[in-house]
Amino acid sequence: MVVLFKGGGVRFNPPAYEEGYVRKLNADGEQEWARLIGTNYIDDWVACVREVPAGGYISVGVDNAQWFLWRLGPQGQYMWERHLPSEFSARANFVEPSADGGFIVAGSYPDGFNVIKTDSQGLIVWENEYFDSGWAYCVRELPNGNIIVSGDRWYNLLSAAWEVVMLDSEGNLIWNHEIDEEGINTAYRASECWIMADGNIVVCGMGQDEDYYFHRWIVKYDLEGNVLWHKIIPDGILYTVCQGRDGGIVVGGLDYSNGWPNANIFRIIKLEPEVEVDLQPDLTIIPETGGWLTYDAEISNILVNTTTMDTWTFIVDQNGNGTVVNPSQITLEPGIPYNVEDISIEIPADIPNGEYVCEYHIGNLTTDQNMGLGAFTFWKGEVGVDDPSGPGDMIPGAGPGPPDGLHGDRPDVFAVSAHPNPFNALTTITLNLPQPGEVRVSVFNTLGQEVALLHDLANGPLSPGIHQFQLDGSSLSSGIYIVHARFADQTLQQKIVVVK
Repeated sequence: MVVLFKGGGVRFNPPAYEEGYVRKLNADGEQEWARLIGTNYIDDWVACVREVPAGGYISVGVDNAQWFLWRLGPQGQYMWERHLPSEFSARANFVEPSADGGFIVAGSYPDGFNVIKTDSQGLIVWENEYFDSGWAYCVRELPNGNIIVSGDRWYNLLSAAWEVVMLDSEGNLIWNHEIDEEGINTAYRASECWIMADGNIVVCGMGQDEDYYFHRWIVKYDLEGNVLWHKIIPDGILYTVCQGRDGGIVVGGLDYSNGWPNANIFRIIKLEPEVEVDLQPDLTIIPETGGWLTYDAEISNILVNTTTMDTWTFIVDQNGNGTVVNPSQITLEPGIPYNVEDISIEIPADIPNGEYVCEYHIGNLTTDQNMGLGAFTFWKGEVGVDDPSGPGDMIPGAGPGPPDGLHGDRPDVFAVSAHPNPFNALTTITLNLPQPGEVRVSVFNTLGQEVALLHDLANGPLSPGIHQFQLDGSSLSSGIYIVHARFADQTLQQKIVVVK
């Protein structure tokens, strides 16, 4: 994980300046290394940093009022840098590592909407300014070598247009799509673009209504520049967009609904996937001697165009390792549901006994991106099931009765457990609370969506001792869920499994 920070320097009065940093954090958010970029006592900043397939990182921004491209090694060590001569509006806003080993940079140079292609050493291959004023904010390379760029075009100090352009690999313009309203005080901006799993393009940014209020815009294009759909979220501006693992579009930006510009809230919004997959397994327990896993897939979609995509099944073991099986293709018509019946996968005898997850993907197998995703859990070998007549077998680490750490009626440690586990309809979540305090207990699915709230901070503090909450799983589909228990500065997680 790479995190970049703009600024971080000391400010004097006068003068004022900022320093640019690239910082590498590990999975726990701890800093591994930091690289200072710019020490010229004026404004310097890093606008974008990307991981390079050949190793290390590439970053762009402004250094000493100059457009720059800065290459770093795997540990942040300096490799090389490239600058363009200082211009008043020069900006390098975004960098895309290209398939040929070079880089594509979107920005403004000398003062217009600009794209630059370099080789692997940062030497310029071609450079084009497409509008004589404005900024390019984001650039992506498509699988066929074409390039999509998003940004804005300025007609004057009070009027800007939304611009999305498609280029060929040599930088020649194929098409552009502009949104603008005639007159002054119009502000449109295409902030970031993303290539989706279905091969089309989604762009987020900002537009205005007839009363000149700013609104958050999301536009989806096909590869010919036709608008497939357009969504407006009132009051704000969007800066970033990506596609989640389940196929839903995630956007982030500022929310102006509480008043602009003094009450801005950064908000992340997720749209529902355009393709939804519901899996219906015939059984979820495979004998120790092996057997066939069979299931049906019910597919619904809100796609507005006919789309052909890959499908594949991914079998994931207890360690998170997976195997791709049954790759195929499917063509979905706009808004028409589709059923795939009797999908069969052989589970051999020689794989270890234990818990597995079967995932059915619809999207792009090459890039491992999904437009839709369904999943369920199954077991191989002898496993416990939810049996009211007996204690049942627990997932390793979870046992019947209260969790460890008890002394009398008051626990020594904060702990959480579930019994029975796996379960079919009901399970009891047991919480050890060593001291009084506010607690939040909730349940999430493997896509990160909250499916149940068992106790909230608004319910008031809990006394020390053992507290139990009953989870009704009758409305939950088979699969893995995670219980989150938060107390003070601690958060615990307990995996639970629903078996239908």
